[in-house]
Amino acid sequence: MRKVELRPLDTNQPGLGQLVIIGWQGDNEGLAVDIQRNQDECFLQDDGEWRSNAFRFHLPALQPTTDGHLGAIVDGKIVDPLLANTHSTNMARVYGPDGTQVGQARLRLGKGLMPSGAQGSAPAVDDSAALDAPEPMPASEPPAATVPEPKTEPAPQPAEEPPAEPQPEPESSEPPGTSEPSGKGKRWLWILLAALILVAIVAAAAWFGLYMRDKNQPGLDEGSAVEEAVEEEASATEAPNPEPTEEADPIESTTESAPQAPAESEAVTAAAPCSLQRMGEVGELEFIQACTGNSSAEDNMLEVIADARDNNHCGVARRLYAHQALNGDAAAALAYAQEFDPAQHSPSACFPEADAETAIFWYETALGLDADNAEASQRLEELQG
Repeated sequence: MRKVELRPLDTNQPGLGQLVIIGWQGDNEGLAVDIQRNQDECFLQDDGEWRSNAFRFHLPALQPTTDGHLGAIVDGKIVDPLLANTHSTNMARVYGPDGTQVGQARLRLGKGLMPSGAQGSAPAVDDSAALDAPEPMPASEPPAATVPEPKTEPAPQPAEEPPAEPQPEPESSEPPGTSEPSGKGKRWLWILLAALILVAIVAAAAWFGLYMRDKNQPGLDEGSAVEEAVEEEASATEAPNPEPTEEADPIESTTESAPQAPAESEAVTAAAPCSLQRMGEVGELEFIQACTGNSSAEDNMLEVIADARDNNHCGVARRLYAHQALNGDAAAALAYAQEFDPAQHSPSACFPEADAETAIFWYETALGLDADNAEASQRLEELQG
């Protein structure tokens, strides 16, 4: 097993791909694979998310490909998440029927792969074809039929109803006697309303007079209450004045504030985004984001990684290696490969064992960034030979 590639099917169906295992010579059935991206070392899950726990996808039986290799058809659970970020690098590990790992290699994405969402492009043709339906334009006859209809409209005989204006007949209703009692009723209604208004005015005047008389009497009480409130406020403001005896404390406070200077200097040193002290103060992701965002530390990033590795900040060391290598730092990719190279491996808490496949992956990354890197080219040839 030398390489793993995800290629489009011959039919180029969206959401499907062929996982080709180049150089495979084992069983064709019962295989499984997990996929790990190197930028944060998370694994692809069945729901399309990336998490820290490994998840194995069980593959169907391998079938021969057109170029003589073996491959298995996979669906959107693998294709869609990988196409969501084509710039990331991923490692595929293959497991045999007994669950043991039988190989690993970098997972390459072939050209022409399409996500499941691309299926929506086909129905567009049918929709456009359906637009030909408006051809039944000869149905212009109905408008001709509608023309005579308005001609029948001018016969609105109901217009003759105006002569039926005998509606004023109620005015000519002979019971004139009834109009007189209605007029009398209205006059009594107006007299009653006038009386009520007069009573309301008299009541309002009486109430207003009593109100004004009562208002003038409590004025003295209100004034005294205001004066009492003013005196209370004055006493409240004067109360804190007799406490100036504590003015001697500022001398002690100045002496106590003096030792704060070293604390401030310590805060300054702790604020260094790539310092070893900072690694122990914040989480891994927060540290990496702050450190990689500091332009002054770009030239010393390998030293920062070495500090993290030597002080057992393994997550920081691995993620900084991957971040730098995947962002164009060929030296970081080469150094990361050497951490796994059996010929150059130095056991540590962060890299306890050598791993030739991982070393090959990062040597390939280094050559992709610097094709003239002789050391990476030589070690890659020896490891693959």
